[in-house]
Amino acid sequence: MTEPPVPLFRRWVHIREEDRSGVRAYRAADRPVPPGRGRTSIEFHPDGTFVDARPGPTDAPAPEHGRWQPVGAGQLRVSYPDGRGAVTFEIVSVDDAVLQLRPLPPDVAPAPDGPAPPGRET
Repeated sequence: MTEPPVPLFRRWVHIREEDRSGVRAYRAADRPVPPGRGRTSIEFHPDGTFVDARPGPTDAPAPEHGRWQPVGAGQLRVSYPDGRGAVTFEIVSVDDAVLQLRPLPPDVAPAPDGPAPPGRET
């Protein structure tokens, strides 16, 4: 994939209860999201940056900034500037309402730098 699909460029909220078979489920933040404490989000920008927001010490979102790049057909790699590494995701599906990402194991991901996926919850 040389350019990711346009619907990717928005803020996505991770809906853990909808994750299936190693695929992370996200809903567009401007759509209804089921109530849930400690939701994480990720926002992709066309300029190759992203913002990963997780609950901080007071449960308020704590944003972390990073970079993403396309690395193969239907794949993108995210990385953080502080050297924590990178992770590659397969874009299983994306439209205006739902994003599904599958983290790829390091031996499948092209030239991985190490594990550090957005929304690092298990």
